[in-house]
Amino acid sequence: MLILNKNMPVIEELKGMIDIKTKNGKLNVSKKSKKILVLNLMPNKVKTEYHILRLLNTKKPNEEIEPFFLKLDTHKYKNIDVEYLNEFYVSLEEIKNLDIEAAIITGAPLEKIKFEEVAYWEELKGIFEFINNLKSSIFICWGSQAALYYFHNIPKYDYKRKKFGVFKHNCENKSKLFDSLDNEDFKIPHSRYTYIKREDIKKKSSLEILLSDENNEPVIVKDKNKIYISGHMEYDKYNLRDEYVRDINNNLEINIPDNYFLDNKPENSPAFSWEKFSRIFYSNWLESF
Repeated sequence: MLILNKNMPVIEELKGMIDIKTKNGKLNVSKKSKKILVLNLMPNKVKTEYHILRLLNTKKPNEEIEPFFLKLDTHKYKNIDVEYLNEFYVSLEEIKNLDIEAAIITGAPLEKIKFEEVAYWEELKGIFEFINNLKSSIFICWGSQAALYYFHNIPKYDYKRKKFGVFKHNCENKSKLFDSLDNEDFKIPHSRYTYIKREDIKKKSSLEILLSDENNEPVIVKDKNKIYISGHMEYDKYNLRDEYVRDINNNLEINIPDNYFLDNKPENSPAFSWEKFSRIFYSNWLESF
């Protein structure tokens, strides 16, 4: 069961998908809930809220999951009203004394920028330090690259061509995160310009590669209490389609997403081939702490 501010617009979209218990305000904290910090760095905040929240579906009856969406103090938001952030997002100062157990850090459209040149890099480092000792944290796409760089000094490298589409992956090491899954299920959407190298990961004894792609590149990496995911398994069925149409409308050079549209034709409906993996993965993650 999710505990959410009763006025959050995303509740309407989540109805029928997941049990929801509403609360007044953003800091009316449940004593028995499992508290998860979510740093939403994606441009479309409401859409990303939906992507994340629909996956926080616990297996345990009556277990409460209480997400807290974090806002940045040093970032000038362009795609969301300040009033929305003030009503539904919290500052680190407001929640630092709560019993936060886990965190999710999303991606951000910042891949072509050096980490140190990101306007809020110093603040992000402080957030990384805060979550360093939580029971478990998930870092997504750019968020995973930024965290690998900060915690393990792993650099990112540019692709010659954007990795865009849905790809199969190989399981390199068994994990409870993969319980009830098999090799055919390991499909993840990707939409990125950068990647990390296997040899850099292998140099770090504290890092373990769980999944790799068809080119042997690491896609899911973990250490003691952190999970680094290069792709976007949280994406819904139409996310890649929307990104493709957006870029076409903006006259940007973009390829049709691989392994996505039926017969590779954009006029056809896309397949939601990663739905099982994302749903079970996040459910297993909630069980892990």
